[in-house]
Amino acid sequence: MKHHLFTVLISLMSFLSSNNTFAQDITFSKESFSDGTISLQYRKADIQGTGDKASLVIYLHGGTSKGNDNEAQMQEPGIDAISTWLYSNSRKAIMLVPQCPQNMSWLGTMQDAIVHLLQTYIDRGVADASKVYIFGGSMGGTGTWNMLSNHPELFAAAMPVAGNPTGLNAEAVSKTPLYTVMGTADKIMKISNVEDFLNEMNNYNAEYEFDIEDGWTHEDVCKNSYTDKRLAWVFKHTKTPTTNIADITYEERKTVKVVWYSLSGQRLLSAPTHKGVYIKTSYYDNGSAASKRCYIDSIN
Repeated sequence: MKHHLFTVLISLMSFLSSNNTFAQDITFSKESFSDGTISLQYRKADIQGTGDKASLVIYLHGGTSKGNDNEAQMQEPGIDAISTWLYSNSRKAIMLVPQCPQNMSWLGTMQDAIVHLLQTYIDRGVADASKVYIFGGSMGGTGTWNMLSNHPELFAAAMPVAGNPTGLNAEAVSKTPLYTVMGTADKIMKISNVEDFLNEMNNYNAEYEFDIEDGWTHEDVCKNSYTDKRLAWVFKHTKTPTTNIADITYEERKTVKVVWYSLSGQRLLSAPTHKGVYIKTSYYDNGSAASKRCYIDSIN
């Protein structure tokens, strides 16, 4: 009887693991997204909580979780720590965990795809644009630093751990509050690189927290950094909408391509042929892009 009960328990644990069930009532469904350049596999959890619109949370995994199975990235402990904190604190949220293909990183076209994915949820009106958060460790930590450098207007706060910000735009990164963690026994990422970059950020009145954990290896930092205290610090921040138009400058630009999406994020093969609400993304000759929701009430 005891042997039978043990077998049942093991089977139940295996079932829960295979379905990526974390804290109570948190399940990550398998999703995909295409921005016309790249197809992105990701997992999504709708975490119940208070408020009208959900916070939008994205986690970028490390290099060992690359692939195309939409499974390997879910083994990283940070995902469980973050989703459990959100659930335990009744923080209504949409949490996204994309998987980077084997031959790529969180830069270039992958970074563009991530931004377009986030913008899709914002444009659909299901996520709060003032509460967008990004996390990542190792390759994901470096990817998070890069996101803050290239898209300082997007995030309310961030937590890059065991990453490398060398060579990025300190002024741009300083616009986003961040919490970063490094370990003294990390043989892959250098503490001095982060210290030097934070010193640059000090010139722009940056808001950040920096913890150095004694004896922590690279793996330790990636696994153990997401404590309740640190997560509470990240999630207490919200993004203040920009209202001072004088601070916004526009270069002369020409539209080189327009791509249409359904509200579910599916790319259309052409301009809409039926009435309804769609997402229109315009790409410009200066490399920038902009998305907006459009209501099509007549078809010529």
